[in-house]
Amino acid sequence: MNRFSLGLILGFVVLLSFSFAAPAFATTPAIRNVAVSKIGNSYFLDITIYHTPETLSHYVDIIRVIIYAQDNITDLHIDPQALSVDDTFTILYDLGPLSGGSASIEVAAHCNVNGWNEVAWRSDVPEFSLPIMLVTLALATLLAVLVLRKTKLVTRE
Repeated sequence: MNRFSLGLILGFVVLLSFSFAAPAFATTPAIRNVAVSKIGNSYFLDITIYHTPETLSHYVDIIRVIIYAQDNITDLHIDPQALSVDDTFTILYDLGPLSGGSASIEVAAHCNVNGWNEVAWRSDVPEFSLPIMLVTLALATLLAVLVLRKTKLVTRE
């Protein structure tokens, strides 16, 4: 065999070996969004997670919710989820009632192949609704302005 034939056979074998290799596009899960809602006395987290591909052998298996005010760590063990067109799925988690004003919450996702995501979602979940907090802030500001005006009137006289 001459060198050209040997090179041709070697090139063909290399190309053939690459054609049977499936590319790996596995990613660690990412928390895309967490929406907090309150129904009655209970708070709910609507957790949107990005993960691709989501298959029977490669999927998000644990969602961890940490409530720092209560020193509570909950691991939700889940099965493979059907993905939406943007490779996300949503899980609803019931926090229950919170006490003590607000709680710092952290959410993380674990893939059975790639492990925990690096950047977890973290935020404070208020005990009071936004309208009540705004009314309280407005009343406190009004009170401060009235006290300031009264002290300025007294100092002028």
